[in-house]
Amino acid sequence: MKTVAIIDYGMGNLHSARKAVEHVAPDVRVLVTDNADQIREADRVVLPGVGAIRDCMAE
Repeated sequence: MKTVAIIDYGMGNLHSARKAVEHVAPDVRVLVTDNADQIREADRVVLPGVGAIRDCMAE
């Protein structure tokens, strides 16, 4: 099973991001994580809230 990791960096609407991925790809395992190993091992990675990149970088 393919895995999508949604990076939890303390910002962003992670619940909405997770639900959106689950809706468009129901056969994919979705992880919300800040664990570097899980992020590296994922097939795809989502960085939510990149429109607020200054705030993201501050975190």
